[in-house]
Amino acid sequence: MASILVVDDEVSITEIVEHLLTAKGHQVICAVNGKEALKILANQAIDLVITDIVMPEMDGYELILKLRKLPNIPKIIAMSGGAYKQDRKELLYNAKAMKADVILAKPFTSDAINAAVMEVLDIRK
Repeated sequence: MASILVVDDEVSITEIVEHLLTAKGHQVICAVNGKEALKILANQAIDLVITDIVMPEMDGYELILKLRKLPNIPKIIAMSGGAYKQDRKELLYNAKAMKADVILAKPFTSDAINAAVMEVLDIRK
């Protein structure tokens, strides 16, 4: 299956997504922010990056911009639950405008994350 990097500063989110996706046979690596994600990407080929938008150190927007400059651009799913004075819809709209392949509002169901992964990786049921 696919190699997936999950980037979120909320460890509970990365743990849940990792559990759901490894159960589907994917190899999952987790990072707590964009800087850590880029270090992983420098040493490993990744098919898909699932990133939160609002994070310390390097947010999801900056990460998406840096991913788009890589020679082998991974697919990108951007997720957000919003933040203080930042509307979730606006954050996700901006991520889509920055060429995230799929956007996903938090909280999401296991079916929603699995469907998003299948869509971007073009996996048929």
